[in-house]
Amino acid sequence: MRLSPLLLTTLLVAPLPMLQAAAQTPERPSLVQCDEAVAQGRRVMREYCAVTQETIAARQGDTPQQQGNALKALRETKARWSAIQKQYATRPPAEYARDKDFAGRLQDIADAMEDMERALVGGEARRSFRSCGYACGLFVAMHEDNGLEYPLDKLFHLRKELKGAQTLLAAKGVSAVRGRIGSLLAKRDAVLASSAHFASGGPGVTDYQHAVRELSRALDELALAAATEDTSRVEKALSQCSQLANKAYGLAL
Repeated sequence: MRLSPLLLTTLLVAPLPMLQAAAQTPERPSLVQCDEAVAQGRRVMREYCAVTQETIAARQGDTPQQQGNALKALRETKARWSAIQKQYATRPPAEYARDKDFAGRLQDIADAMEDMERALVGGEARRSFRSCGYACGLFVAMHEDNGLEYPLDKLFHLRKELKGAQTLLAAKGVSAVRGRIGSLLAKRDAVLASSAHFASGGPGVTDYQHAVRELSRALDELALAAATEDTSRVEKALSQCSQLANKAYGLAL
């Protein structure tokens, strides 16, 4: 049976819109670009955290200048995060494509930033700083729940463990710290194992690797000090480990 010219034309042309639509569908955003946008926001947020932490350490309320500096950094962070939400919430990189709660994760972080600002404006620097710590944990969970591992996140866990060890030392003494050494060294090893990811790009790789080596040696010293239950030596080693972990964290970010 011969087809009419009109029917034949219809059959040949009908698929074209679908082919054109497929050709015009944009590729998913790059993970590298998304990571850098997130990192830029976290760098500014870290400035806010530093000012807020100084206020807490001074055991006094915010001075107008301190509050102004902290608010400036925090509001810039919020603006950057709002842009990230608009760009990635509904169309994330392929690595997040199966995360049905990805948009919710971004909103949770935005909500934490709102809590940070509300507490800061209300003169509650400590409460604002706690919300900052919570937001950092959300960043880490966003990565790790999607199978992404970064040195920055491993350092987050290590820094938290070090802070816990310092609190434990003050509350229960050096014998209690001995029980945390295994966990500390395991988290150190996780940092070392993830170094290659950071080394794959960006400036400051050499400085970062040097800082991590120093941190590793300091943790070995802490382990030896804890074994002898020398309180003074453990206090000194813990302090050095915390300083070096913060340095490596800043370089990784």
